[in-house]
Amino acid sequence: MLGRALDAMSMGDDEAHTLGVPVALIRYAVIAVATMVSAISVSMVGIIGWIGLIIPHIARLMIGSMNMRLIPASALLGASFLVGADILARSLSGIEIPIGIVTEILGIPIFVLVLSRVRRGWT
Repeated sequence: MLGRALDAMSMGDDEAHTLGVPVALIRYAVIAVATMVSAISVSMVGIIGWIGLIIPHIARLMIGSMNMRLIPASALLGASFLVGADILARSLSGIEIPIGIVTEILGIPIFVLVLSRVRRGWT
């Protein structure tokens, strides 16, 4: 829905405004929707913050920075990661390990990789 506007805004506010994007409106709308979705998700399933931090960066490495493809890919990759982590948590031992622990153990090396790439400039 907002992929083209977000792509235009990634070039800068002036360029996006020149292309006819209502920058302030889109920015506030995206922040409001992201805040509501995050609040609802955390209130329903608990804190699994690594997925929201790591998966969009992995999707960007795989797909590129075009938001029309990146946002759905992040959602699908995040859902797949969470299902895989849940299967792993349920099958590791005789007891059920909390999924937050599994996502943190899997997420720490990936997060370090993402941080190292940010310092190098994603090249």
